[in-house]
Amino acid sequence: MKINLGSGYKRIDGFINIDDDPLVEPDFLCNVEKDKLPFESNSVEEIRAHHIFEHIGAGFIPLMQELYRVAKHGAILDIVVPHHFHDNFYSDPTHCRPITVGGMYMFCQKTNKEHIAAYGSSSGMGLKYNINWEMVWFDFEYDEFYIEMVGRMKKKMEDRTITHDEDFMFRRLMREANNVAVHTMMKMKAIKE
Repeated sequence: MKINLGSGYKRIDGFINIDDDPLVEPDFLCNVEKDKLPFESNSVEEIRAHHIFEHIGAGFIPLMQELYRVAKHGAILDIVVPHHFHDNFYSDPTHCRPITVGGMYMFCQKTNKEHIAAYGSSSGMGLKYNINWEMVWFDFEYDEFYIEMVGRMKKKMEDRTITHDEDFMFRRLMREANNVAVHTMMKMKAIKE
């Protein structure tokens, strides 16, 4: 089974579409911030969560627990959110939580344990809440103003021809400038064995 969390009007064939708005006519009407998902444990092989996590407030950690409960071992959690340094994130008054790659790594027990070994502490949500989502991929969708430059930098990185100064400037741009990346995209895998 595959679920499309916070489907809105974008229904996806082959997925069970879930939303809390009856106007979008989802397959299941469910407030994922407050309600349990209407599925058996270990029954879902893929969860599509595009543009939903940034709308979840205090119920975010319980939602991550619930997604882990219904996920089969190896299930993929496919996440797309507005990048936390883009105006699109701040423009929507219903956005209440920035979602970052680093923040999502906190739900990976391996990362939690590595952090404890290296620093003696962890803000590890994976260990604390007994869930284990392993990050398997992440990338960014860039604002069209920066696409050409980012493409050149990525090509130089792949070819190993990027200079130290170019690499530094690119990394600095990504850390300090707003509106470079539009979206953050991640895929996480449920680890249950």
